Amino acid sequence: MSVFIPASLQNTIGEFGEEGAEWLNSLPERIAALEREWGLRAGPAFDHAGACSWIAPVTLESGDEAILKIGLPHEEARFEADALRFLDGQGAVCLLRASDDGFSLLLERCLPGTDLWSLREDEADAVVAALLPRLWREPGPNAPFIALTDIVARWCEELPREAPAAGYDVEMVAEAIARGRELAASQPQQVFLHGDFNPGNVLAAQREPWLVIDPKPIVGDPAYDFAQWLGNRYDSAIQSADPVSVFRRQIDRFAERLALDPARIAGWAFVKALGWEFGPEMAALFHKVAQAW
Repeated sequence: MSVFIPASLQNTIGEFGEEGAEWLNSLPERIAALEREWGLRAGPAFDHAGACSWIAPVTLESGDEAILKIGLPHEEARFEADALRFLDGQGAVCLLRASDDGFSLLLERCLPGTDLWSLREDEADAVVAALLPRLWREPGPNAPFIALTDIVARWCEELPREAPAAGYDVEMVAEAIARGRELAASQPQQVFLHGDFNPGNVLAAQREPWLVIDPKPIVGDPAYDFAQWLGNRYDSAIQSADPVSVFRRQIDRFAERLALDPARIAGWAFVKALGWEFGPEMAALFHKVAQAW
């Protein structure tokens, strides 16, 4: 069985070494097994859909269309199925089936499937302001999702060792650690967070105008969910004469629409820029943005 592997996925597989090679070798067999077990017929993989998963349109025995997503096993994707069960189609794609290990998913298909990169920034921001609060619900006590406090604790341990060697200013690293500890200790709410909310993870659909995909679930402060969104707006912001003001205005709009503290939105954007290794230049810009509050 010949299986098309998109270039972005091929690059990621290489980073996983022997584990990635074994996953790739077993992929045709896994696809065939899922076709038999779940009663579906898989088409070729999408060419530009995900760097850590093989994602393809499928046709079910009923004739309905769906999406088959087979992920490289890694920590961030471990609870995607649990997250989609928790959201239960409210602002997010529906989970139709999941493998026992949680890394093979049968998902509702979004059509036409264009993402929020297709909209002007102000239009996309309006969608965000309407959609994100629908996700921010308090999970039950047995939810398996990682706590934002635990993520910050890991960053506080790793950043002093790793960030200066990667080109980050030592004083800025220390400030990010202090800001992260402060934000984590003063969270006003503990709710479900998408964890990777960016324009590519919101698709145009038929059941609802826009649906979220690919959650990397976290429990914590709602203001944190804007960090990834703002990071993905970096390239367009730096084209302006005053990118700091561009971000400050955007943060103010989100804060006003959703009754959030703009200082927390800006602070989390700064902290995550180092935690997720967005690069010294982006971290320095978000440092300046956060200093406004």
